[in-house]
Amino acid sequence: MSVFRTGSAACAVIIGGCLVPTGSQALDLPARSTTPVEAVRICSAHGAGFFTIPGTDTCLRIGGRARGEIRYLEPGSRADDAIGYRARSRIALDARTRTSYGLLRAKTQYEFTRNTGNYGSDTFRLDEAFIQFGGLTAGRLESFFDFYTNDYNFADLIVSEVKTNVLAYTAMLGSDLSATISLEDPIERQLFSAPNGPALPGQEFSPAGARVPDLVGRLLWEPDWGKAQLSAAMHQIRGANLVPRPDPASFVGTEYGFAVQAGLEVDLPMIAEGDELWLQAAYADGALSYLGFGDTSVRDLTLAQTDAFVDANGAVRRSRGWAATAVFLHYWTPQIRHVVFGSYGEINYPASSVVTTAAGGTLGFPDTTEWRIGSNLGWLPVSGLYLGVETLYRRVDPRGRVFVDNDPATDRLINSQDTLEARLRVQRDF
Repeated sequence: MSVFRTGSAACAVIIGGCLVPTGSQALDLPARSTTPVEAVRICSAHGAGFFTIPGTDTCLRIGGRARGEIRYLEPGSRADDAIGYRARSRIALDARTRTSYGLLRAKTQYEFTRNTGNYGSDTFRLDEAFIQFGGLTAGRLESFFDFYTNDYNFADLIVSEVKTNVLAYTAMLGSDLSATISLEDPIERQLFSAPNGPALPGQEFSPAGARVPDLVGRLLWEPDWGKAQLSAAMHQIRGANLVPRPDPASFVGTEYGFAVQAGLEVDLPMIAEGDELWLQAAYADGALSYLGFGDTSVRDLTLAQTDAFVDANGAVRRSRGWAATAVFLHYWTPQIRHVVFGSYGEINYPASSVVTTAAGGTLGFPDTTEWRIGSNLGWLPVSGLYLGVETLYRRVDPRGRVFVDNDPATDRLINSQDTLEARLRVQRDF
């Protein structure tokens, strides 16, 4: 029996229950592709984990992080959570291509965090997204002012660690020396707060619209034994406050704050392979973010901090401060890691920043000092896996009695406050 296909002269003959093609019907079967599939190649020129994207000369690395963490934080009141849980995920893509102009690089990195208890609210953020082409850098990444950025401790020290938007150029001055000029987002560095309590001889600083980016300069030396950095920043302080004068169109003047920082990192293989010592110190005038300060909160003490305020005569008064940090990383064995760290910071305001009430409490912006000291111990059983515990002690002294919650109605005054916290962390990087 013959069966004819519509639109074709070919036929098939059924023999013994099998369909056997005859004639030219075999030409209708799909042909096997002879094009070879390009294999993914390792791209070791840019470091471990890079591979070449098929069909291109671009090397790509796909990385990420998963973290689980529990924190105990000494509560300030019965309403406060003493424990908190955190789960954090990070996804990163890093693409690099060598060109005749130098390296062309693009990186994006997202972080997703689920927090409960004393960790606060959940977060979802674009952590990094930048392009590097030769000496040009544009996008979002770590500020070029920053040096040590809390890489080895769980809780933050008093250091500047700010991911921000930048437009920068880096020039190589030698094989291990570079200089960078960076225009950075000033809005993410602003710190303007209402005073502590309802009374202040003047008024809080009301920022006007940003007109000038922060100008950041960095000189970085990276010899074989570690690295050293000098950095500086200029920060505009522009107010929208009406000056208390007859002219209603008069505003406070525009001023400029600044910050400078010196940092040193020394490798110590003579003690143990992988050991490091980090030291840094910074000074700021009207730019507290570059010290690592924000509003100060510890247990039931909350203190507003500000880059500047307006006094009773309508003059802009800037805050000043400094901070110093030390971190020592030591490997007892290749799998056992120990970190000891500490930082001290101090903020000073002009005398006109505070008033004292009849009860002896301070309102306004009191001078503030803070200690943070801690240590952690970690186990690295296999590559990329870290299990660790950390303890941290904080002490905040407002240099005078202040009201709890900045509210004179509470009639409760404290001179200083301290707290302990402990964390347990399990982390996988890949």
